[in-house]
Amino acid sequence: MTFMGWIVLALCGLATLYFTYRLISDVMLNRRLKIYQKQVGEVVFRPKVMFWVKRSYGALISSMFVLATIFSQAFVIPPMLGDRVLVNAKALTGEAQLRSLMSGSYGGIWRDVINTDAAFENMVPGQPEGAAGDIAERDFIGTNNQVEGVEEADLIKTDGNMIYYASRYQNQVRIFTIGQHGVATLDHTLDLGDVYTDSIFLTDDYLIVIGYNYTYMPFVYDMAVDVVGWRYVSYTGSVVVYDRETLEVSYKLETDANFYQYRLIDQSLYLISNAYLQDDDPRPSFAETNASGQTKTSYLEYSSIYYFDNVPAYGMTVFTGISLDDFSVNSQAFLGYVNLIYADEDNLYTTFNYYDSSNFIDSIVGYTTKTQILKFKMHTDEATLEYIGHGIVYGHISDQYWMDEYNGYLRVVTTDWNPIKNRLYVLKESDTTDELQVVGSIIEGLGKPNERVFSVDFQGTTGYVVTFEQIDPRYMIDLSNPAKPTIVKAMERPGFSTYLHIWNESGTQVVGFGFTADSNGRVTGMEIVAADDTLGIEDSYQLLNQNQEGTWSYSYSEASYNPKALMISPKHGIIAFPVMSWSYTYLGNYNYQYTYKSQYLVFYIDFTKENPEDIISEPIVIDHPSSTYYFGIDRGIYISETGDQGFEMIYTFSNLSMISYNLRTKEIMQTITFELPEWMK
Repeated sequence: MTFMGWIVLALCGLATLYFTYRLISDVMLNRRLKIYQKQVGEVVFRPKVMFWVKRSYGALISSMFVLATIFSQAFVIPPMLGDRVLVNAKALTGEAQLRSLMSGSYGGIWRDVINTDAAFENMVPGQPEGAAGDIAERDFIGTNNQVEGVEEADLIKTDGNMIYYASRYQNQVRIFTIGQHGVATLDHTLDLGDVYTDSIFLTDDYLIVIGYNYTYMPFVYDMAVDVVGWRYVSYTGSVVVYDRETLEVSYKLETDANFYQYRLIDQSLYLISNAYLQDDDPRPSFAETNASGQTKTSYLEYSSIYYFDNVPAYGMTVFTGISLDDFSVNSQAFLGYVNLIYADEDNLYTTFNYYDSSNFIDSIVGYTTKTQILKFKMHTDEATLEYIGHGIVYGHISDQYWMDEYNGYLRVVTTDWNPIKNRLYVLKESDTTDELQVVGSIIEGLGKPNERVFSVDFQGTTGYVVTFEQIDPRYMIDLSNPAKPTIVKAMERPGFSTYLHIWNESGTQVVGFGFTADSNGRVTGMEIVAADDTLGIEDSYQLLNQNQEGTWSYSYSEASYNPKALMISPKHGIIAFPVMSWSYTYLGNYNYQYTYKSQYLVFYIDFTKENPEDIISEPIVIDHPSSTYYFGIDRGIYISETGDQGFEMIYTFSNLSMISYNLRTKEIMQTITFELPEWMK
């Protein structure tokens, strides 16, 4: 009960006592009057029933106020989580409400931490001694992570001494040792069994494979004749931790949810997955297997489940934290989806884009696009998450790079389609409640009419936003005052960037990767752009589609939609990416000849060049063999070593082969051809 609640309850209680006292006094006086009338022989007066009813009105009404105050919980203190008052999160009552919310009504839940029991933790073996390899320290370019210190999963990982490559569509990880002079040796091909890889992580001690198992489940629509009409795929998310020294399984986790977002910070692995409501038990399940092969299955409970009003609950999102120190597991979940996440070393933000038709603004189709943002504090010493707050902004967020936290402020850029409108919000958590409050915004001026956001990048107090319809305006934004973000300038050029990378600490130099376009907004090819917005200089390199009579060609790169395909480093002055080109020639009589070609392009970026047109170098082109089938280059890795025996190499990987290129001699050094499974030959 709040302080105001106690005051209201006390006043209602005093009123009840007063009217009750009056009623009892009237009853006592009436009895004395009857006795006196009998003694003196007068006619005994009997009050009518309505007299007592009216007398009891006050006591009855005031007592009803007391009961209403108590049972309505209007003045009950909202539930607490730590030192925060939960004004957005609400507790569920049990499984029935969970099923109701997930069947199509609104809501969302967040669950408190559930730890595995001590009996299973005692089964987990200790850490292995030492890490793999004692080769001298080297320099390398790793995964293109959004935040330094927060590792993101990818198809390939390196520590400068070894390279681990999990090629697509295969249940295996190829492990290479990089020896003297940069010579690569394929040491092992790790068979993952029935686990299909999605991504991998690498630590000093472990190779972590994140993937899934799947089985085809028949759907029988005629039980009498046992006819199978069709089959659906049942996925099981899997995390397999291998000892790097022995390549033995140290730990395995399987869950009925499907992992799709991951982060590794120090020894804490965080995974986010989607789970669907099951017919038998709606709670997510976890099957843990230790190095001895012992398996334990556990479920999340209903006791600490919270939901959010007016947010669609189409599914359940599960957070799982695994401590690589002792393989303890902490799990949480909430109703609703997560589209994207942003994580720094302290906090994790999730976003969920949805449509709201109950209270729309700026809409011509009857609904408003909104984004729910949740904030969690990460405790990396325990691999746990602490729910902090919830906020809603207008528009949707299409990319994790549209979010950034700086000095406790979250900056997000959103775009909308009905009509097209772009916004920038600055949010900060409340000190007392679970709210993310908007403290500053730009709701006008980001993009010309019909231009939506294509790329965003933040660094410190500077932000860049690229919008596009026919011309590419790149907006430079001053975020030094979170309450008053300001557009500093807008730079225009044809085409648009799908990815921006701020190149210097002051945020004045930026490198973009994207597409060039003609005056009609039609894409004509890929390009990279390097610009110094303070000096007003710019250089670009374009890879245009070139068609000849009877032959058509087209090029694309995974880097256009996945920044992890970019090998990019301001420290090394390098940006590199794979390019897949295909052409087809009409041979007549409805016959075509197709040719696929994979290349890896390496550019050097140098803003100190006197001639702005020399900022971007001519590309180093690493060719992989052409094929009549699609086999594209997945990734490239840079590794160097100083000294007399030093080297500087680029290693490129596809399903077909590994090809290394010597940056000093400007020639291909090695080609290692892979043995493919039968179904890929």
